[in-house]
Amino acid sequence: MTGSLFRSAFDDIDIPPSDLPTYFLAGLRSQRQFARSDSPRPVFIDGSSSAESLTLAQFERLTHTLASGLYHHLGVRAQDAVLVALPNSTHYLAVTTAVLLVGGVCSLANPLYTESELAHQLAHSRCRFIVTAASALARVQSALVGYPTLPLHHVLCVDRQAPCGVRSVFDVLCEEPFPQLRLRDHGAMRRTPAFICYSGGTTGLPKGVVLSHYNIVANVQQGRHVQAMMEADGGRARTTLAVLPMFHSFGLVLTAHSLPLCGSALLVMPKFDFAGFLRLVETHRVTDTLLVPPIINMLAKTPQLTGQYDLSSLRWIISGAAPLSPRTAAALEQRLPHVRVLQGYGLTETSPGLALNTPTLCDACSSGPLLPSAKVLDAQGRCLGPGDTGELCFRGPNVMLGYLDDPQETARCIDPDGFFHTGDLGFIDAQGFVHVTDRIKELIKYNGFQVAPAELEGILMQHARVKDCAVVGVFDEERQTELPRAYVVLDGRVDEAHEGVEAAARHVRDWVDAQVVYYKRLRGGCFVVEAIPRTASGKILRRNLRDIIV
Repeated sequence: MTGSLFRSAFDDIDIPPSDLPTYFLAGLRSQRQFARSDSPRPVFIDGSSSAESLTLAQFERLTHTLASGLYHHLGVRAQDAVLVALPNSTHYLAVTTAVLLVGGVCSLANPLYTESELAHQLAHSRCRFIVTAASALARVQSALVGYPTLPLHHVLCVDRQAPCGVRSVFDVLCEEPFPQLRLRDHGAMRRTPAFICYSGGTTGLPKGVVLSHYNIVANVQQGRHVQAMMEADGGRARTTLAVLPMFHSFGLVLTAHSLPLCGSALLVMPKFDFAGFLRLVETHRVTDTLLVPPIINMLAKTPQLTGQYDLSSLRWIISGAAPLSPRTAAALEQRLPHVRVLQGYGLTETSPGLALNTPTLCDACSSGPLLPSAKVLDAQGRCLGPGDTGELCFRGPNVMLGYLDDPQETARCIDPDGFFHTGDLGFIDAQGFVHVTDRIKELIKYNGFQVAPAELEGILMQHARVKDCAVVGVFDEERQTELPRAYVVLDGRVDEAHEGVEAAARHVRDWVDAQVVYYKRLRGGCFVVEAIPRTASGKILRRNLRDIIV
């Protein structure tokens, strides 16, 4: 720490002066197991029944011929926005890399979006082209009804057999030369957008976060520095199970881009299901994976299922996208003693990594050591010291260009000194570890006392019958204050009768209330629900919970 500024304990990274495709492909070529001519190891392995894999040579050829096809057959030009609405697949990065090779910008969308959600993103990003999957095509076509400037022949399907009326990406592959994007200095990298990722949605419409080539290359370099420490036992080749959606920055940057550059083959899971996840770990001898807390909780609390599979190859789990209770991490490590859980922290606006525990620098109660520099501010905007809780603010090469077409919101979040104000409450200790305690806007005010939902959620997750949970504040007109309310998903042992559900909820509420100070008790009640609404990255959609009638 220097004055009121916290600095990373890691060595400064070198950011190569290169566009993302050139950087990524050069990094893959430097990995001998991928680049060797004799029996190269696949970079991307299909975890679905089709079992299609891509070696480095196949990946390079596909990206370049697709880029040529995008240029010559579709007319994609520099700065054109291309909506990519795809599930995870071995071809995901081939598509995004091809778009970037011709100078385009990838607007990444959840392939499960509704027609109206797709229409909003199409219009907001001003997309001129779309690459999607057959499973999402009907919704894409419906979204295009209100978007006449994008004709159907500007839509490609990633499936080899595309539905009638739409071309497959494999139909437009081309060998012709094309003007390839070349960024050879940091200034050009900083100015040139690569991705538009959509952030938020917990309080309103998602915001378009513009990430540059410089942002992504910088954060991949930061992630590689840490992830390279996670070696497999006995020199065994690393295999990472890619579960997180690649349309989210966590899956896109820290899984899909960083890990192959550490020499890990990426086993791609198109759609998550828990038994399928366990089966892939066993079959492919997976060494590491990046997960969100609900999946880690399932691993810790379902021995009757996890015990049916050989998970002995698994060594590392990185947790991110939402807070993970230290007790949940400890419970998993106790159940699977060969596994270490390393929590990280990041935001879409920071490409996303901000902190990450490592095998040698680890505090299970934290999100890990800083990656960029940071400051912590109190409510009056004054800088705080180690251990003092305030708003976490970060500055580094991974901070976004800004919100698309929203300079006012960009200026509100990025101060004149270049620090991104996260809206997260937390502190940084004397050793430089980041501790996130809650969101400023999500704090519950009970009679003047602040109650952090994340704290109560961490306690709830320790209950043997709680599979998932969320805590929100509900305003009580009579008492004129907010009350903490819990929504819980319980295991299958709850009686179907209404009285059984109510009794189970009362038991959980009483159990929590016995462990907390009086103002943190669940005075707003505890209610059993079938599922906790979450974003694709695992963040709780609290506004949706408040609409549930109980």
